[in-house]
Amino acid sequence: MKRFLFAGILLAAALVFAVPSKADTVDFSLNGGGITATFSLPQTLTPGSTLGSIAYVFNVTGSGVTLFGGSYTFGTIDLGNAGPGVWSFGSMGSPGHPGPELGIFIAGLFTMNPDGTITLNGGQWTLFSLSGKATTLTATVIPGPVGTPEPATLALLGVGGLALASLRRKKIA
Repeated sequence: MKRFLFAGILLAAALVFAVPSKADTVDFSLNGGGITATFSLPQTLTPGSTLGSIAYVFNVTGSGVTLFGGSYTFGTIDLGNAGPGVWSFGSMGSPGHPGPELGIFIAGLFTMNPDGTITLNGGQWTLFSLSGKATTLTATVIPGPVGTPEPATLALLGVGGLALASLRRKKIA
């Protein structure tokens, strides 16, 4: 009897504490002051490299950057988690960071996790270009799909429950 009670408690705990996996994304939009740029990143990611409070993300796809009439795609995005709120753009990149390179530097942009990953924060900030033009950065967190157990998992749980019930009936009879 104790065996079945223990098995039932384990089954209930497995169902209650099951956490569906999901991958949230963050959509970024940078508009005004001579720039229009949009791109998306996973909310939690491992940067290609870090230097102090700057996380470098490589090979980002997005709609590209329209800057002073020219159109570019991203080689590197520099995410700075400190600073007064500035953005910068370099068409050639910097040593070790392929260009074009877009830099966004504002406190509160992300949280550094102990495992070396970063978690991006949603929000809206006013940034300034190096020439002092105001730009609005909007970071919107888009929730990922909620996980649904596959039918084989549900069938396995059902068969296990029936087996427990039949064992209980045999012991009672």
